Amino acid sequence: MERTMKYLVLVLCICALPLRGQSIGEVRRAYPTASASKEEATAFVALMAKAPATDVVLSAYKGASLMILAKFGGKRTALLKEGKALIEGALAQEPENAELHLIRLSVQQNLPKIVPYRNNIAADKAFLKAHYSKQPADLQAYISGFLELK
Repeated sequence: MERTMKYLVLVLCICALPLRGQSIGEVRRAYPTASASKEEATAFVALMAKAPATDVVLSAYKGASLMILAKFGGKRTALLKEGKALIEGALAQEPENAELHLIRLSVQQNLPKIVPYRNNIAADKAFLKAHYSKQPADLQAYISGFLELK
């Protein structure tokens, strides 16, 4: 019985490795350049496709990846709707998460004015400014890369 349990634990650990996905650092490095070209956008979507649905921050980045891809054609309306739902769903789960506000802000600031998803820009900027000093150093650096906060 003990030997069976050891094998079961080993099998579960091995099976869980591919599900781990990417690190938040890897995602943060890829995000700022994801909209530079269709190739970058497609690569970012592929990276985010591995994101576990249980991680709200990665879920928001996945939503952002779909909205970025919409910029380059294809099923624009469907991509924008799905992306928005992922971002807003993440914010509904963790409304005090500064990184989620940053993701939404960066998406809304870069959408064409014709897209009706631009109503949180001022609120997200205010939230980030108010909560900047409470964030870990790595997130502060990341936020300041997008905004001029210090």
